[in-house]
Amino acid sequence: MKTLPKLIIQEEFEKLLKAEKKKKYKVAYLLGFEAGMRISEIVGYSRKDKEDIPPLSKNQIENNSIRIISGKGKKERIVPKPKRLSQKAISLLPLKIKRRALQYQITKLGKKVLNKKITFHTLRHGFCSHLANSGMSLHQIQILAGHSNLQTTGIYLHANPQASIEKAQELF
Repeated sequence: MKTLPKLIIQEEFEKLLKAEKKKKYKVAYLLGFEAGMRISEIVGYSRKDKEDIPPLSKNQIENNSIRIISGKGKKERIVPKPKRLSQKAISLLPLKIKRRALQYQITKLGKKVLNKKITFHTLRHGFCSHLANSGMSLHQIQILAGHSNLQTTGIYLHANPQASIEKAQELF
């Protein structure tokens, strides 16, 4: 049995964002939670056995979307550009942050602000769960998340059992 992903909700994300002092970290958090991007898609990733993944750059941002090279299999996908991603924030790209530093900071902040053990990937789970709870179709979420298997996306329907219970009660 697959375990449900750890995730955060919008209100928790806002607390994290408010508590973070460094702009480059705030930009990374926005991209993780409001665009569903993986840490490697934001700050890049050097791999010994495979081709490197470059960090997100300004030229990948279009009007309302971001064209990214996935950390999984070098696939390209398009994700929504967060509304709060200002020109000033875009000018910080590519972010000069080490993966481990970003991972450490979000974990430390999650413990301090939310009293929860979270990782950067928790932001991505929050993105997918938020979309699922807003009524977006699983297929649309699958496309935005870059999941190759619909079953992977399906876990977000189970991530909030309370919403499922309320929806079922509305029907009966």
